[in-house]
Amino acid sequence: MILLETGGVRLQEANLGEAAIAEIMASILVLRKHAPVICVTAGTVGCFGGMSLAAGLCSYVVMTREARLGMNGPEVIEQESGVDEFDSRDHALIWAIDGGEQRYAMGLADALVDDDTPQVADAVRRLVSQGVPPLHRSSQVALYRSRIAALDTSRQWDPRELRVLWTTNGSEEEKR
Repeated sequence: MILLETGGVRLQEANLGEAAIAEIMASILVLRKHAPVICVTAGTVGCFGGMSLAAGLCSYVVMTREARLGMNGPEVIEQESGVDEFDSRDHALIWAIDGGEQRYAMGLADALVDDDTPQVADAVRRLVSQGVPPLHRSSQVALYRSRIAALDTSRQWDPRELRVLWTTNGSEEEKR
């Protein structure tokens, strides 16, 4: 089990931080062949940057509703693309896009629990008992490419629409 709560690597940590992330990711890839590797992200800082990639390599992801998961955090998106693209002060928007409930509904997390230690522990035990998944999420390249291809990028998608699209799009064959 790995607990992830990070806003990503800061500029002053860049080289050493990225090297550490690469080592963690390599370790996850080795370990997940033998036993399930479970990521838990529970806090409001979330899991962003390179460690979000590490979370994506895990066998299973457990999240609370308060947790967030994404490649770039709201402040980074706003800084790079402007407040019109993403307002980092709009907490409802942030959780609607990166929050645990959304990530779980879209199939990017395997368990959604309350911010409660016994519930997190129960979810981890349940996922461990399932063993190593026959196909890890990070190996389902065709599925995720088909989901991205199905998006009409000429319009802004509502997070609820994405839930429907991402949970109904893709056949079992695409997952392979």
